[in-house]
Amino acid sequence: MSKAKRDEPPIGLREQKKRQTLLDLCLAARRLAVERGLDATTVEDIARAVGVSPRTFFNYYETKMDAVVGPVGEIGTPELRAEFIAGGPSGVLMDDLTWLFGLAFEPENEVRENISLVTEIIKTEPRVLAAFVASGARLESAVAELLSARLSTDVSPEFAGLAAGFMTTITSRAAMSSAKDPTVSLAAAVREHGVMAARLFEQPGGGRRRHVR
Repeated sequence: MSKAKRDEPPIGLREQKKRQTLLDLCLAARRLAVERGLDATTVEDIARAVGVSPRTFFNYYETKMDAVVGPVGEIGTPELRAEFIAGGPSGVLMDDLTWLFGLAFEPENEVRENISLVTEIIKTEPRVLAAFVASGARLESAVAELLSARLSTDVSPEFAGLAAGFMTTITSRAAMSSAKDPTVSLAAAVREHGVMAARLFEQPGGGRRRHVR
């Protein structure tokens, strides 16, 4: 085996490092946008704040606006997505989708800061709010891919859109709820809201409808 191969980090570690850089660039973009304003923030500034080159920045995001919006289609880690696709952790689709979205709320301190930063940015930058709305299509596509892989069949765009919208509502409400009580973790708040939402689908006797288009 060559020295280059021996020195190469495991694939899992490489993927973790790439994901962390993706998130670090997003957080830096949001911090700078709040501090300086979006127009006064450059790609070079964002890259410098993370300690990477502008060229590396473009490996992750096409524009600074993309960095501010963040990795919308990245739901959880590759390992968590693989567990979800394999049918875990509970085997109940809605519960497992809530679990996956809830774990995307880690680490806790960074998530809370990101929520605060996004709230500040959209107060003064309508363009950012519009970009978040437009990014919904990416989220729907990511959810469709996850659901299709798990169910071993292509789900309809309507079903994927409904699932994405449903989870966006649950996570948004959970974030607002936990903001009122910092002692409650965001992941726990998402799980709690998922349980509340599930009550809407309960049938007499405790069963649930599980028909999927």
